[in-house]
Amino acid sequence: MKGFESAYRRVVDACAAISAFFVFAVTAMITLNVILRNAFGTHVAGDTEMSEYVMLLITAFAAPWLLKQGKPVRIDLMLQTLPPRAGWMCEFFVDALGLAVSLLMTWYGTRVLIYSIRDGNKIVKEFVIPEWWTLWPLPAMFALLAIEFVLRFRRLQHGPRRPRNEGAPI
Repeated sequence: MKGFESAYRRVVDACAAISAFFVFAVTAMITLNVILRNAFGTHVAGDTEMSEYVMLLITAFAAPWLLKQGKPVRIDLMLQTLPPRAGWMCEFFVDALGLAVSLLMTWYGTRVLIYSIRDGNKIVKEFVIPEWWTLWPLPAMFALLAIEFVLRFRRLQHGPRRPRNEGAPI
């Protein structure tokens, strides 16, 4: 299991690096656009559309890493006021819900991706691209999230019977 966790962590860390690269790329494109508009009265063709796609990629690649770091939005106030065992059970329930949703979205996203490839659907805006280019990150992201929820279960099972302390200080 240690080898699997180590490999998984490397994949998730690589996803975070890719997400950071995309943040840099969209920032550079916006900066270039400002310069082009102000200096030359022109812009990067397809800038808005590219920004939309890049924002999807940033979210998709960052989500598993953020969950691994314990950084999703959460409210620890209630968990810290409950008795430790009850807080631990809430953590268990929320992780189970997260796992169920991640598995459902992986299954559904994969189905939609397969149908899009099979049907040859296209997105027609400023660019014309196959729809599946925008869909493939979603089942991949949710599969990585599902794996992280399983690992969180494992850590919760082998850790102290109290809620995690992942949120901001109260």
